[in-house]
Amino acid sequence: MRVIAGTAGGTKLKVPRGGAVRPTSGRVKEALFNILAPRIGGAVLWDLYAGSGAIGIEALSRGAAEALFVERERAHLKIIRENLSRTKLAQRARLMGGDVGPALAQLAREKQKAHLIFTDPPYQEQTVPELLQAIRRRGLLDPAGLVILELFARSKLWPREHPAVDLRKYGGTVLAFIEAADLEEALSGIQ
Repeated sequence: MRVIAGTAGGTKLKVPRGGAVRPTSGRVKEALFNILAPRIGGAVLWDLYAGSGAIGIEALSRGAAEALFVERERAHLKIIRENLSRTKLAQRARLMGGDVGPALAQLAREKQKAHLIFTDPPYQEQTVPELLQAIRRRGLLDPAGLVILELFARSKLWPREHPAVDLRKYGGTVLAFIEAADLEEALSGIQ
């Protein structure tokens, strides 16, 4: 896996071994960043369930002001640190070890907000509603911000045509885009 574009474009990234991490495919990552291009410059991006950190690193490479990586596995945090070092982007990065729920609570106490929150949660059908609720309830997303969920294509969280959720399918993956103003409606539409 490589950084696609920006200051670290072409840099090879280390990926955790085994099946615990599902790296975002190059095709999906490229589509994601084509969509996000107008929003990346100067943005604060949070990469939740970060795995290798590839999404946050791509954002930093393309001009995000800072990226926060939340990952509970120590071995994965070590890989994220290595990848940040390889790309020379560590100075604009923050790593938080532990589960996403307590990390979001800590960020709320710090009065932090993100412009972009990317998440590829495990156990998606159970995790996504709670995650979106925490983001909305704690006021963690900038009013003009966006939540991006990477989901399995077979996920049935929302009906295919939901006005608050922009679903885009790429093979076995769906990217769901939810504007800050639409979070409550998106939550009410979860099946």
